[in-house]
Order: sequence, then C-alpha cells, then structure tokens
Amino acid sequence: MFFLIDLWTHPVLQSNIYYFSFIGAAVLCTTWLLSRRVGATTPPGPRGLPFIGNVLNIPSNHPWKIYQKWSRDNGSDLLFLRLPGHSLLILNSAKAAQDLLVQRSNIYSDRCVYRAALSREAETRKKFDRPVSTMLSDLMGMSWVFGLMQYGDQWKQHRKLFHREFTGTPAVRIHELNAARRLLNRLLTSSVNYARDMQLTTGDMILSATYGITPKSEDDYFIQLAESLVGAMAAVAAGGFLVDMLPSLRFVPKWFPGGGFKHKAEHWKRLGDKARTVPFDHVKKQLADGTATPSIASHFLESLQDNDLGGIETREQMQNILAEAYLGGAGATVGTLCSFVLAMSLYPDVQKKAQAAVDDALSGQRLPDFSDYGTIPYLDAVVNEVLRWHPGAPLGLFHAANKDDYYEGYLIPKGTMISPNVWAILHDESIYGVDTEDFVPERFLTADGRKRNDIPDTDIAFGFGRRICPGKLMGRETLWITAASILAVFQISDPVDREGKPLDPNAIEYTNSMSSRPPYFDCTIKLRNAAAESMVLDGINEG
Repeated sequence: MFFLIDLWTHPVLQSNIYYFSFIGAAVLCTTWLLSRRVGATTPPGPRGLPFIGNVLNIPSNHPWKIYQKWSRDNGSDLLFLRLPGHSLLILNSAKAAQDLLVQRSNIYSDRCVYRAALSREAETRKKFDRPVSTMLSDLMGMSWVFGLMQYGDQWKQHRKLFHREFTGTPAVRIHELNAARRLLNRLLTSSVNYARDMQLTTGDMILSATYGITPKSEDDYFIQLAESLVGAMAAVAAGGFLVDMLPSLRFVPKWFPGGGFKHKAEHWKRLGDKARTVPFDHVKKQLADGTATPSIASHFLESLQDNDLGGIETREQMQNILAEAYLGGAGATVGTLCSFVLAMSLYPDVQKKAQAAVDDALSGQRLPDFSDYGTIPYLDAVVNEVLRWHPGAPLGLFHAANKDDYYEGYLIPKGTMISPNVWAILHDESIYGVDTEDFVPERFLTADGRKRNDIPDTDIAFGFGRRICPGKLMGRETLWITAASILAVFQISDPVDREGKPLDPNAIEYTNSMSSRPPYFDCTIKLRNAAAESMVLDGINEG
C-alpha cells in the first residue's frame, strides 16, 4: 500500500534524517494546511498526530479486520485516515462501495495519484497527469500497465482489447483445461510443497494462453521473469520508498547518499521492458520458424499488418496487456488456489460433499471440462466460498477521487485514496450469516441444493465499477477447473505448519500484501481410488 510506512523506522529516512527532515516537515505541513476545508467534516477515523496524521495507526497485521472493527466502533461504513500527501477512505460495506465506486464511477474511476503541479492543458481538461507512484511510473517506467493508467481513452482501449482476447473464449479455456490436467499429472509424483505446484499451474495457464509457452517447472525463465517483476511491484506497493511520499526526491542523483533507490528502479525498469518484449519476440521467432503454438500472441501477430500504423499502435497495446495478464493475475490467483487447498484440508466434510457432487456429474469415470461449467451447484458454491472466505485482494484495488465529493453528509476531499474493504464486505454477517469466519459453501445454496438468488455472488472479490479486474472471468474459471479436477481424483488431508505440527485453524494469518496468501503449510495429497490414476493419465493423453 502506497505511503503506508513507519516514518521513524524506515531505513532510508534513518540514514538521511538530517537531509530530509526540513524538506519532509515543510512538505507535510503544507499538504496538511492545503487539505483542510473550512466547515467541512470528513468521515470518522482514529485521532492522528500533527503533520503525519494516522501514519502510525496503520495496522501491520490483518488491517482489513481492524478497519472493519474501527468502522463498527465509529458507527459508520466509512473510515477516514489522514496521511501525508493524501488521505485514505476505507469503505466497509457493500452499500458504500456500490454508491461511490459504481454509482459515482465518474468521480472514483481514477487510480491513486499524487498532488502534483499540473500543466495548464491538463488543468483545463480536469485530469491528473501523474500515475499512482513516482517509483513505478517516473523511475521504473511502468506506465504501460493499464491497471495503473488513469481513466481515459488509453485505458479504455487497453481494457477493450484485454476483454476481447481473454473473456470466456475457447482459445483461452483450452489452455486453462490443459494446465489443470498437467497439474494432476504432477501431483501423482510431486514431492514439493503444494504451493509451488499452484504457482506453476497459474503460470502455465497464463503463459500458455498468452504466448503458447508451457513451463516445465516454477524455475522456468518466463515464470521467474514475471515473478521478479511482480515482486518488484509488490515492494513498491508495500510503501518502502520515500520518493513515493516526496516525489521531488526523484531528482536526487543515484550516487548521492540515499539515492540507492534509483539503482533498484533501473534494474526493475529493465525487468519491465523484458516482461513486455522477450516473450512477445519469442512468439515472433517461433512464427518465423513455423513452430509457434496457437496462442493469443500468435493469432494476433499472424493477423497484423506490419505496414499499418494503426496495427503498430495496437501491437504496443497487445504487448502491454499480454504482459499484464501475468502481472495482474498471478499473485491473486495463486493465493486463491492455495486457499482452496487449505479449505479442503481443514474442512474434510465439505471436501466429501464436493467430491460427491463432482462424481455425480461425471459418473466418476472422467475428468471435468468446461462443458460441466455451471452445472454442479455445490462446486460453484465452493468456488464462491473460496473467494469470500479469504479474497486474494482483501483491500481491493485503490481508486481516487478526482474532485471534492459529499456522501452521507461527509466531505471526501479531492485526491483521497479510496479502498473498498473487500474482506469486510464479504464477511458481512447481515448478508452471509454469523459464521463468516468458517468455510460454509451451503450459505450460497437452498435447502434442496440449488443456487440461492438472495445471496450475491462473490464477484466483488475482483473489484468494483470501471476498475473491476478485467481478468475476472479467467480468474474464476481457473479456480473452478482446478478445483473440479483435483476433487475428481485426489484427497487432501493433514495440513501441517513449517515445524510439521497440525495446523491450527484459529491461528492462520494471511500475508498482509496486495495479493494476500495463506501462511506456509503442507498437506497430504493422494489418489482417491485405483481408477483415479488412469483418469489422470487418460486426461494428459487427451490434452
């Protein structure tokens, strides 16, 4: 999360405390004074300190749970935190998120921005011209990631292209299916921690669909390239760089004390360039050699006219969305698959019911495919419950207010960061019942096993409004086909922690990151019966 650092323990600040103290105090003081509105009341929140506001109040563990508690204590769905440069508004109910991020999407569709000096042209058009992070945009050159673009024509073009290529097409589904079946084959003899298999499966699904690349292990070059860039972006999102609080520091020379962040930025910029171009060029070479595997990239390149200027522009956009498909999907999808495995190991009765439902649909004689999608209500309920129980992005994607707004009598100042507390919304007892901490797929079903229409699906796990994740359908399909395939042939049991001790369901702490995952655990995954191995091997031969 941008800005959310402890100012007094940050190593960069400690090593340059005298150099930055005057600049920092001046900037924070000025920002604080400019951010005030005479006679206006902002939503309730914890009392902060002068100049630094609520920086020291930011929870380090399970912030989504603490924000929910603070919101309840204040008797409001809104929770307001004052931070240097910008404030943060947490939306802790579906109604608040719907009212602001969907009904007023014209105000809240920008990504987080910094209060920077705007050009006259930009001021006239009422647009922000600085993306989410100085480190990401100015120094790492990541403005090509359309998830970080401000709402506008460029963002619309990228999203439209992404939606066309990735949403529910047979070309994508065949890669999802084959990757799931390769996972089953690996699980027959796998000796690594299950999470590495889930990481490889996610990379397999995305890389094979986008570039026709089938990685053989989690150490594959293309997976490591993408994972390195994901890690770099996560490091920036964790708020570890002072330049994101004081953008003027981008002018500090890299040789100057405290300028080491520029060395990292240069390295990460090269990673970003490689992530966009290397796999794309790999497909171009394979097409020239006649060895390309059908994929989104190969299909696009085959139809592209190199002498068409519009095609060249579209080619740049295609490079961007193909690279972002992995960056945007890998972290959250891996975490979601791990949550599925965790739930099945902790709730054996649920696993038995899910296996019975899959067996009934498939007659226990074949593996699932997408002709079964949407025909197994209990499995659909399991997928919904995985997304609800521990959403991959518990604090959602940040939005930003592009002008002052008022809601329920409160002022939401221009530039305020907006975070929908997805975890709190999906654990709303008035909607999902009093047992929201437990894994109960039946909450989505009627007494006779049909889908309940009065309980909303968990699509909000993928975001709200115009900023909803464009890979939503692919993410849900990936979870569904992986869960269905595993349940058809394997039994998951005996979860243990790093020390080999039985996992305590009440002591599970998910990571506090933009893509949250369960803690390390291992489990036993074994074939359900003698016929299961033949089904796995037959499925590989079919794929």
